[in-house]
Amino acid sequence: MSFLIKKVGNYVHVFLYAFHYGILLCMRKRSWTEEQLRVAVKNSTSVRQVLKKLNLKEAGGNYAQINNAVKDYGLDIKHFTGIGWSKGLKGIGKPLIPLNKILTRDSRFQSYKLKRRLFKDNLKNSQCEECGWAKKSIDGRIPVELDHINGDRTDNRIENLRILCPNCHSLKPTHRGLNRKKKS
Repeated sequence: MSFLIKKVGNYVHVFLYAFHYGILLCMRKRSWTEEQLRVAVKNSTSVRQVLKKLNLKEAGGNYAQINNAVKDYGLDIKHFTGIGWSKGLKGIGKPLIPLNKILTRDSRFQSYKLKRRLFKDNLKNSQCEECGWAKKSIDGRIPVELDHINGDRTDNRIENLRILCPNCHSLKPTHRGLNRKKKS
């Protein structure tokens, strides 16, 4: 049985090696039928879903087995969305929070997301409202900051928000919470 210890390239070599020594190796039978495969492929959008529907472990050998069977039986997989788990699902995710729920007092919406949303919805331009600075950085974005005029970071009313360059923002009394009262 030392031939099983010897490293070989693939299963074909193992079978040939075993055959040479008069040993018969048997493969396990498939746990699914052609009809079950056809139904699983028809009702799935990926090979992984097919594996789940056939109660097979999601492992490399099973992926190869299913892919080979799909080719052998000539099954149509044009409706498969792709390899990535979210491929083909773009835009189906969580709906955007309406702006009227974000642009209010006591809003816990994150500032960097709010800034991005203001630019996307053309409510603010990506340039400093004080000096007009809009120079792009190496990565192509304009590094401007969102400032809350009254210093309350939860007050996201549009009239309380302004876009500033890092220089102008650092000179404001509201920069990084400078106007917040210290806890004693």
